[in-house]
Amino acid sequence: MRTYSTLHVERIILIGFLSFITTGALLIWTFNFYASMPISFIDALFTSTSAVCVTGLIVVDTGSELARASQWTVLILIQLGGLGVMTAATTLLLLFRQKIGIRQRILFTGGLGIDTPAGAVRLLLKILQLTIFIELIGAIPLFFGFYPESHFSRALYLSVFHSVSAFCNAGFSLFSSNLEAYSNTYLVPGVIMLLIFLGGIGFLPLTNLFHAFQGKENLNFHTRFVLLISLFLILLGVLVITVFEWNGVLSGFEGGLKFWNSIFQSITPRTAGFNTVRISEFTSLGIFILCFLMIVGASPGSTGGGVKTSTFGILVLSAFSYLSGKRATLFWNRSFTNETILRALTILILYLGTIFISVIFLSITEDFAFAELIFEIISALGTVGLSMGITAGLSSAGKVMLIMLMFWGRIGILTMIYSMMAGNNIDRVIFPEITIPTG
Repeated sequence: MRTYSTLHVERIILIGFLSFITTGALLIWTFNFYASMPISFIDALFTSTSAVCVTGLIVVDTGSELARASQWTVLILIQLGGLGVMTAATTLLLLFRQKIGIRQRILFTGGLGIDTPAGAVRLLLKILQLTIFIELIGAIPLFFGFYPESHFSRALYLSVFHSVSAFCNAGFSLFSSNLEAYSNTYLVPGVIMLLIFLGGIGFLPLTNLFHAFQGKENLNFHTRFVLLISLFLILLGVLVITVFEWNGVLSGFEGGLKFWNSIFQSITPRTAGFNTVRISEFTSLGIFILCFLMIVGASPGSTGGGVKTSTFGILVLSAFSYLSGKRATLFWNRSFTNETILRALTILILYLGTIFISVIFLSITEDFAFAELIFEIISALGTVGLSMGITAGLSSAGKVMLIMLMFWGRIGILTMIYSMMAGNNIDRVIFPEITIPTG
């Protein structure tokens, strides 16, 4: 039972994200205007949406075309968007020493997909502690990675910005070529990969993982499941990219760096958006595997998007179970409920349907190759941020479409639909069942 259903948590999440985006757009537009670096409001809105939705798609260069105040605004929006609306709102109440009531607790836990408000404040504090700890720890090696080429204060700024951006799976970079300048190094890409992975497995598994390392508890089913699926996807991506891009986009690197960049490009499509090699130079098969990884995305309750690793895993297991003649979908001596399987299937259908409709729309409004358009759409919907280089050249209609896709992808397709519903529609009548031919 969803104990928070009468509080319309989905609608509050929707309004919260819209408020962040609108405020951020106004601030970015204003700061750039007074810094004599004016940008159009649609570009400011696009940048704000990309930051709040931790996507990373850009229509103006973050490092050179945004004023310093706008860059800090983007960083704050990334952090707020990565934590989520309800986490950020509840954190503000704590900072102002306000009492966290039962309604706020329910909204916070509901935003993480938990059906009970028990232990909400304790969980919130743990999430904040882990977030700050990981981002600060990540910034230290990044500082030494940037310091040789930048002065002290610049290297410090770069390290903090990229650490937050990586953990929140945002993909924003202050370098015009993203991280391509560090493709021949190990330190910066290695730290970024680790931050992406930790931010993408979800706050609940991350908390469970840290408690397990401390010996306080064992890894639960959810944590083990998303870790297994995540590692499988990473290995799959590494295998395909290494084999089929060895003489392609990886041809300019020596053996060890080829493998290293292959790992990086296998991890980053899982909604992070950083790149060490130019995406437009991938082969068709490389682009296909990147699209697949972007569609699957990160894990539930994380800073990333996509249909989620658990959705992918459940559907694969369900298919295997059906082909094996089993009536139940079993894994590790646990059975998934029919409601869970139906929810996963619904998410996938809605996701693919959104991609289909968006491709038709952009094919009408934009004059780019089909592969470039579909890659851009999947990247925006999955809140990834990778691009084949066409984002800035999109028309205003195309930018608005991507804004909608980023927003849709960040808050979640089902959350968006639930927010539009007036109430819970529960079937109270049982109708006769029917079987018709399929497949």
